[in-house]
Amino acid sequence: MDDPIPPHNVHSISINLPTWQSAVEYAHDINTHSNVAADTDVFKHGYPRSKLHPLVWKLCRVLQEKYAKEGESCLCFPSYNVAKRCREYIRFKSHSSVKIRILQLATAKPNSPEEKMWRKECKIAVVFVKQEYYPIMMGYWQLSGEIISSRAAEYVLHELFVLGAAGNAKKPADNSLNDKEFNFTFTSRARKLIKKRITNNFIDLNEESEAENYHFHETNSDPNMTVTYLDSETASSSAATNQGNHGTTNDHLSDWDLEFRDGEGFDERDANNADGLVNSHMVNSLIPPEPIDMGQDDDEAQGNIDILTPTHIRTQSMNSIQEEQPNSLVNPETDVFLFPSGMASLFTTLRLLLQFDLRRVNRTRNNGGASTGEATGNDTNGAPANLLEPSSSSPIPNSTRTNSNSSGDSNASSQNPYKKTVMFGLPYSDTLKMLRTFNNTYFLPSGENEAMVQLKRILHSGEQILAVFIETPSNPLLKMGNILELKELSDMFGFYIVLDESIGSFVNIDGLQHADIVCSSLTKLFGGETGTMAGSLILNPRSKLYSFAQEFLNELGEYEDNLWAKDILVLERDSREYVSRTMKTNFSTDQLLDNVIVPQVGKVFKRVYHPRFTSKVTKDNYELVKCSKDSGYGNMFSVTFFSQEAATAFYDALELYKGPSLGSTLSTACPYTILHYGKDAKDLEEAVKFGLDPTLVRVSIGCESRKTLFAVFQHAIDHALALSSTPSVDK
Repeated sequence: MDDPIPPHNVHSISINLPTWQSAVEYAHDINTHSNVAADTDVFKHGYPRSKLHPLVWKLCRVLQEKYAKEGESCLCFPSYNVAKRCREYIRFKSHSSVKIRILQLATAKPNSPEEKMWRKECKIAVVFVKQEYYPIMMGYWQLSGEIISSRAAEYVLHELFVLGAAGNAKKPADNSLNDKEFNFTFTSRARKLIKKRITNNFIDLNEESEAENYHFHETNSDPNMTVTYLDSETASSSAATNQGNHGTTNDHLSDWDLEFRDGEGFDERDANNADGLVNSHMVNSLIPPEPIDMGQDDDEAQGNIDILTPTHIRTQSMNSIQEEQPNSLVNPETDVFLFPSGMASLFTTLRLLLQFDLRRVNRTRNNGGASTGEATGNDTNGAPANLLEPSSSSPIPNSTRTNSNSSGDSNASSQNPYKKTVMFGLPYSDTLKMLRTFNNTYFLPSGENEAMVQLKRILHSGEQILAVFIETPSNPLLKMGNILELKELSDMFGFYIVLDESIGSFVNIDGLQHADIVCSSLTKLFGGETGTMAGSLILNPRSKLYSFAQEFLNELGEYEDNLWAKDILVLERDSREYVSRTMKTNFSTDQLLDNVIVPQVGKVFKRVYHPRFTSKVTKDNYELVKCSKDSGYGNMFSVTFFSQEAATAFYDALELYKGPSLGSTLSTACPYTILHYGKDAKDLEEAVKFGLDPTLVRVSIGCESRKTLFAVFQHAIDHALALSSTPSVDK
């Protein structure tokens, strides 16, 4: 218990919770951590948005000891603008003008071309506030996702408080700091490659030979494929699993990966032209050349869409409109934005939408009237005028937005001219909290036909809504709304659609053509096993929101590239096998469900949630936006039980890593409802009301062999069956 996942990795982003009871304890510990700025937690590790990573915690403690005044706590953020948003959030939530200090710090810039390889300026902003406001500050960290990573914290600690204290500006002789094992001059190229992978039409298995589908073979011995813990141990080593005896995982690369050939020099101008350098074999870095030609002609892109081509994402589905609108394809450089977490991409999307709506309200006021469905008059509890401008970096354009509405009935306040957002389906818990915190939001939890009926009722009432947020599919119930019908309603009633493809993934789901913005967490399968917090936002160039979105993100400067350089380099390296990982886990999940899990429905399991099994409605809706017949249904499923005892027996006997994160190359499981809602009886009651069973176990399948997975799950099923078949003892 409390081992990081994967173990022996200082930058792990999850924690092992081997028993049901340990998950209960972790949920309560997270609640304590969010309310107390003291090192009194039972658990030292956790998911970085919910629980500060030990390195981030250490940096905050060092800064607090050095710069805090008496009675102050502090938290680090990746930029001054983020810190200002946090400051405004604290004041808004506390209904006070509490004094909040922001300290800006920066590490040294490189002084020579050689230093550019291992030194890079890293800026942070530290918010200091009275300890009583720490829970609010931590709430902003969790819901905005605008965080600093463990790698950034490690770098700042080393540069400011190790080298700085020693007065040493030279590269250390030892390799104690992982950053020295990466070539920072390739950060720009790594960022470009990540964006290309997000926006490329990756694969069509119809054109692949059986031999090329190596990742489906049980006998696969390709050294480039991850060998996971389960494949190296027997299915009965439960104790070893709980102790986390996985091989060491770190960020080190060999010197060969970093050196330049023929003694060629390298400077920042070369980094911007790294493609040419690599192709001419002048350098050899950790970033390989890729067979992706971003300059390919549109005619070539349209010609053979059924083969493995370097066309942009959604090319097949958008092929029919290319001749009329040649600029409709996504440009990775201008239409894709990277963030320090998936939640940060969603939060930025909401800020963008709220600013767009604010302009509408201001135009209405200036014109002295209101359009259909809009109210006039003064706002109640209005925020100060300076909060209404983008330059203030306020997270909330107006305080009247935050009266949450969780029903499907339209009862808009006549005093509030701002449009509401809609959460379609039961999402990941923090997504709903974020929407409810920063805007007036309708919550339609069913996520299928009932939610569509509720949405139509709202729209036909005359109320205008701002946007619909929807997960494709939802986490953890794997439900799917009808995206095509949602798009028709959007065109008819003028709202915007935001898809979260974190669970479905870019390889399986083709939703951008029906949406205005697509967000995703890159911490899942995209990032692999190492553990890198990151997220992405993709703009649809055909959207009516596109021009304003580009203005907001670029011209108004509301987008900042706050993903630390080393995280970019690690993410690039770990995402190279994203497609093969996704295809393998798709197939393994289907096989596990068909052969082991589904046959036990009615015996061990009360219900199985997966796009193929949640309901016929979900399956049909999923297939409407499925990339192709060869893409899959994802690597995640959830199961519920007839009793708490059976759920506990199954979970405790399941010889997998168990923790709050999901989607890596390692199979993981967690008691989702307990982890996210179990710390408070009221929250748990609400979760049950909206369809979450307290016994629900969410499972994410990794890259282990199917034979191993079958044995592991059958072992846990046998334990649950043995419990139910044990005769009761008469008293």
